[in-house]
Amino acid sequence: MAFHSDNVHLDEDGYTQLDFRSRGTLRTLVNSKKGSCAGCRTIAVISGILCLILLTVTAVLGAMGTLSISRSCPSDWLKHRKSCYLFTDTQESWYVSKRKCSLWNSSLLKIDNADELEFIDEKVDLQKTKSFWIGLSRKDKEAPWLWEDGSGISPELIDVKPTPAPQNASHNCVWIHQSIFYDQLCSHVSYFICEKRLVM
Repeated sequence: MAFHSDNVHLDEDGYTQLDFRSRGTLRTLVNSKKGSCAGCRTIAVISGILCLILLTVTAVLGAMGTLSISRSCPSDWLKHRKSCYLFTDTQESWYVSKRKCSLWNSSLLKIDNADELEFIDEKVDLQKTKSFWIGLSRKDKEAPWLWEDGSGISPELIDVKPTPAPQNASHNCVWIHQSIFYDQLCSHVSYFICEKRLVM
């Protein structure tokens, strides 16, 4: 049984002829597919919103992770109350010590209260042969002693003992040795104590 289609015709030699008038139908199908892209815009907008939400959630979780990490001390640092302390094994000038502490997201030691002073004294006394730079300095011999943040010292906590200085030299930095604070040439090399505040 022969199959006949409206779109297929045989010529006089029996060869098949195709009717290309169906192009209009194809064009209509293509145009209708293009028209369906109006829905694509909605999908794109929804995808963009979801990506934005995902980025926000990731940023928040990242921040929470950072805070949780900063609640504990790095290895080799000692924790006391709301701070971490590093008693270094290397010796530097006061200025280099200050810079190194800064690179470790900390500062040279600042003693705020009697409890902290007691903790520092206890740790320093275990290393009797070492002197440690702290974050106390002055601009010149007549200027007051100031911490790195610009605040002054509490006389009831800290009494800086003068040491003999070479002629025309001024001891404008402070180190602690066996629980006693001494003034010293800032260029002198010594161990140092860095302090990092914990985020609570």
